[in-house]
Amino acid sequence: MSYIKYTLITLFCFSFISVSAQMNSKNLKIINTKKNTFKNLQLIPIKANNAYKKAYKNIGKYHNLKKAINSGKIEISDSGTVNTIIATNNSTVNIYIIAGEVVKGGKQDRIVAEDVIIAPGEKKRIPAFCVEQHRWQQQESGNSFKGYYNVSSKKIRQAALIDKDQQKVWANVAEVTKENQAVSSTGTYAELEKSETYTKDLKSYLDFFKNKLINDTSIVGVIAVSGDKIVGCDIFATHDLFKNSYPGLLHSYITEAITNGSKPTLTNAQVSKYYEEFMKVETEQDKKLEGKGNVFRHKNKKLHLTSF
Repeated sequence: MSYIKYTLITLFCFSFISVSAQMNSKNLKIINTKKNTFKNLQLIPIKANNAYKKAYKNIGKYHNLKKAINSGKIEISDSGTVNTIIATNNSTVNIYIIAGEVVKGGKQDRIVAEDVIIAPGEKKRIPAFCVEQHRWQQQESGNSFKGYYNVSSKKIRQAALIDKDQQKVWANVAEVTKENQAVSSTGTYAELEKSETYTKDLKSYLDFFKNKLINDTSIVGVIAVSGDKIVGCDIFATHDLFKNSYPGLLHSYITEAITNGSKPTLTNAQVSKYYEEFMKVETEQDKKLEGKGNVFRHKNKKLHLTSF
């Protein structure tokens, strides 16, 4: 009898820990502060409690895409069609690619259309969209994508991940490059790196933000604000996943702030209202994010929540 009682208590405690360690506002608190504000951008950290960190402590290690490309741990090539690319993981570690990341090369530069994990030794087709409208021919890299260009700005990410609309992707690429004097003959998003005004502004933002948020191991996500709008919200299962993705996401937030932003004016109450809309009741999360965001799951665990 005592054994049964002990077992029931154990199961109850395990169930309680599982329930209490989900991706919701009970376990993930936004830290409303103005100190992480520079020019047109404010970053609001999201911190995890101990139950949340414990629930995700054994999800393993992951390389990010930039590191994998630069170290030769991943091979990415054209599939022969615009909306897919092929990735092969040559490393012994999982590679985690997030929606919105831009790779350069092949017959045209592409944006990854959804989060994906490539296991060691795995070869996988990845949904993608073109971010270089006027090219369909190989360059020096041949059929391969050997260049990396961070995470695209808000509207482009949204057009790829949520709308899944190539025309919207192209239209938003054209808008961003035009606004930043980065127009090219092929219309590539990566032309931004050749714009003197953009790169100068980008550097000033990066100098301020690049070392923010990454040293506090409780931080697993961020809300980015510009003017009276939310630029984006990205929440991860662990601090390591957040830290891996932060440099690319930072480029995304900054580009939006430079292109369409203004001095942040949202109040703490407005930010909290936005956050609680999809984080308070987790059973309604997918419904609340419909058309506005996405949750990436791997092996029945939520690894990344994105909201625009």
